[in-house]
Amino acid sequence: MGAVFAAEQLSLHTMVAVKMIHAEYTGNAEISERFRREAMATAKIDHPNVVRAIDFGPLPGGGAYLVTQLVRGRTLTNTIASGKLPWRKACDIGAQIADALVAAHGAGIIHRDLKPDNILLETREDATVVKVLDFGLARVADSAADMTPLTRLGTVMGTPGYMAPEQAAGEPTDHRTDMYALGVILWESLAGRELWDGGELSDITIRQLTQTPSALAPEIPDLPPELDRLLSQLLAREAAQRPQAARGVRDELRALANRPASALVAPTPSPQPPAPQPQSLAPPNRGLIVFIAVFAAIALLIIALWALEQ
Repeated sequence: MGAVFAAEQLSLHTMVAVKMIHAEYTGNAEISERFRREAMATAKIDHPNVVRAIDFGPLPGGGAYLVTQLVRGRTLTNTIASGKLPWRKACDIGAQIADALVAAHGAGIIHRDLKPDNILLETREDATVVKVLDFGLARVADSAADMTPLTRLGTVMGTPGYMAPEQAAGEPTDHRTDMYALGVILWESLAGRELWDGGELSDITIRQLTQTPSALAPEIPDLPPELDRLLSQLLAREAAQRPQAARGVRDELRALANRPASALVAPTPSPQPPAPQPQSLAPPNRGLIVFIAVFAAIALLIIALWALEQ
């Protein structure tokens, strides 16, 4: 329905990204309104892990444009295709995504299309900076009264494999829908493959409702138990069983990513002091033995004389 261009902002000589809707789609009121809402949602979130909106408006020949910050980097999809990520790296990326969700949810915005294609990884010196983009399917909780809902109950909007079960079933969604998508992204980053690969939406939804995601501990021997447990919570079928806020998930992932290596190694048992050797008894006191023997003999003699007298 559109295209994205790298462009130069002439007055500041700054490179930006320009996203445009093709003119033939401007007659579709829903598409035009959704694009406008994407611009509004992006502009409402001021966060280092969210692509920043700069400008928005109509094009002279029809259509519309959205100018955003230009991010130079690979998508997370391409990164995962190169192989599974070390769990520390996956935790760092997941923590930054969760931090972006903290800001979005705080602004009343549910992304609803979180997936590796919408995650850009920008390399800066020795760090990787995550940028979340494409709020085209976002739901804004505090929309103005004149904004009519674009998604009717029972309408499925999203990407198969990353939609939570309730989203795939066309049921109401909330911030916990994004928690599920984050769980899928983390699982795929660690495994290096898709979690729910192949098939139609109905097939994927049935598997989500009937199958438990494979545990990764057998594949990743050094996977922390806390991360394995967090994955299970994020991928819970029922929204009520998932983490209820992105903030806690961010903090847990951040702590795991920054955990000192020494804390991950099983402590080496300290050597036990050698067992004390049995001490040989001191040489017996000969005088004491003689005294005891004489005393015993006298006692026996006295007893014998008494017995004879009786």
